[in-house]
Amino acid sequence: MPASRLPTPEEFADALFARVPIIWATVGLVAANALIFVALVWQAGDLWHVSGAVLTDWGGNYAVQTHGGQPWRLISGIFLHGGLLHVGLNMLALYQGGQLAERVFTSRRFLLIYLACGLIASVASVWWRPSGLSIGASGAVFGVFGALLGYVLVCFHAIPRETARRLRRGLLIFIGYSLAAGLLIPGIDNAAHVGGLLTGIVLGAALAPGRRWGGRWRGALGAALVALAGAALWLDVSPAPRPVAGVGGLPESLQRQLAETEYRLVTRQHWVVDALRSGQMSTRDGLRVIETELMPGWAALADSFDAAPASAWQAAVFARYARQRREALQALSMGMETGDRRWLALSNALQASAEAMIREAVRVDAVPQ
Repeated sequence: MPASRLPTPEEFADALFARVPIIWATVGLVAANALIFVALVWQAGDLWHVSGAVLTDWGGNYAVQTHGGQPWRLISGIFLHGGLLHVGLNMLALYQGGQLAERVFTSRRFLLIYLACGLIASVASVWWRPSGLSIGASGAVFGVFGALLGYVLVCFHAIPRETARRLRRGLLIFIGYSLAAGLLIPGIDNAAHVGGLLTGIVLGAALAPGRRWGGRWRGALGAALVALAGAALWLDVSPAPRPVAGVGGLPESLQRQLAETEYRLVTRQHWVVDALRSGQMSTRDGLRVIETELMPGWAALADSFDAAPASAWQAAVFARYARQRREALQALSMGMETGDRRWLALSNALQASAEAMIREAVRVDAVPQ
């Protein structure tokens, strides 16, 4: 075939299938997400909605914990989903886009693109919502479609014109529709979507096969740009201001107190529960921690919100949230002392109610990607 002639659409498709006959990376990612979701639902007992507490325990990208010393949540969170519809739509999009992307970039580079886009999407989510919980694969999925767009933009000389036109149009429609839906539907993690998309475009252009300029240096430059962008967001040096909408005009000191205190108390509670389950802590010692550390901590936080200025219109919600967390611990304490499982059921119900109460106020419940 002469070098000056573009391949026909059939020749182009045949070359892609010959390049990667089996899309093992795409199938593996879909299978991994599906299996993790099955295990998650098995524990949560709800196919349509998995609570934020369970998702956090499983490694959800809870910004306070992630930035507080658990950065592994940046990756683990992209394999968790909050319900059947959430995982179903994400995996459908991943399978559709992954088939082409894996054959364009090869399996190993496709995996690199997917994980890098998911990582930067999670970092963007932490930067944008420093007290939020984000889960889901769609930041990485946006990155896959962004990588295909980057490929089409820089390799137009090697793609049949009709194929390039259809690809470009389809990608722009999908990306535009998905971003618009994210803006119109409350509770969608748009920061993760945009972060994953931009990362994908850069990496797709950098790693595109058949490129005419740059060689290996373009790949290194793309990786460096992505790493610098991620580091800038992680270190909070971006000039873009963080939004404070959704925290009800609370003074910054109270916002910081909420994030720090909640992280400390929730982490301590998880440690106590794990120690009790594993037999590393006696019931007596567990009760002592609950009654002398955790319950007073939530009570003090509620008092702080009671003293907030009148302009902080959501302070009353946060105060009720803190008190209900204290009541949940009190019921847990009674259950541990008496052995009556009804107290434990009440404790779980109170904690779930507290999470639902605060969901719209500070959005600590899972925000899907």
